[in-house]
Amino acid sequence: MKQSCGLRLDSPEPQVESQGRRIVVPRCAKLSDAAFFSFADLCDRPLGAADYLAVGHAFHTVFVADIPRLTMQERDQVRRFITLIDTLYETHTKLVCTAELDPIPLFYVSEEERKTSVADEIFAWDRTVSRLMEMQSAAYLTTSVRSMKADQFLSQYKLKSLSDQDFKDMWRRYDQDDSGFLDMEELRVLLEDLLERQCGHRNLSDELFDICVDVIDKNKDGQVSFDEFEEYLSDFSTIESTMNQA
Repeated sequence: MKQSCGLRLDSPEPQVESQGRRIVVPRCAKLSDAAFFSFADLCDRPLGAADYLAVGHAFHTVFVADIPRLTMQERDQVRRFITLIDTLYETHTKLVCTAELDPIPLFYVSEEERKTSVADEIFAWDRTVSRLMEMQSAAYLTTSVRSMKADQFLSQYKLKSLSDQDFKDMWRRYDQDDSGFLDMEELRVLLEDLLERQCGHRNLSDELFDICVDVIDKNKDGQVSFDEFEEYLSDFSTIESTMNQA
């Protein structure tokens, strides 16, 4: 959680507003839009789709802890959990869960209940399982990463000390056509994000762009490889010196 939360947590309890109702957020990041809830926080209370939508729009990453094994005895909680997953899926929110069981057996329904019940939750659970699995996929996480605002995305990282995994995660955002290289338009997005992070605006002049290209594109082939990308971001003093020319 620490990386997604920008390494610092708020101590006061912030709130998300939805249709005049306030949803308490037990823990969230100071430097990034990530939040931590327990299952009880979101599913034991009488919350609905609009509430979960507000959470999904407020935070790019949501942690949900302590999801118990569910049965038809907890039908209200099951219904809310299904709605929560549907909503976070539609908003492309990154979801990190801890649960008692894997998704398929997490909701236990006896054969008798399956044969005799008309509860929608039984039939909707298959969709929930499918979405939970998809939300772990590289394709979903890439969509989530690319949908973030620049400050949301970059605030997850300590730019002065990026790890090998950080470089890979950041590359996923900027190599938008998955070609294995950054073309000039993709490079411009990266530089505009860095400029916004460093200077508070995205007004990247053509002159500054050309200076940056000259620094980053070592072999002058008109595209940026992963190695060139990593080399540029590894030297924060170079980023600062180029961005400060804006």
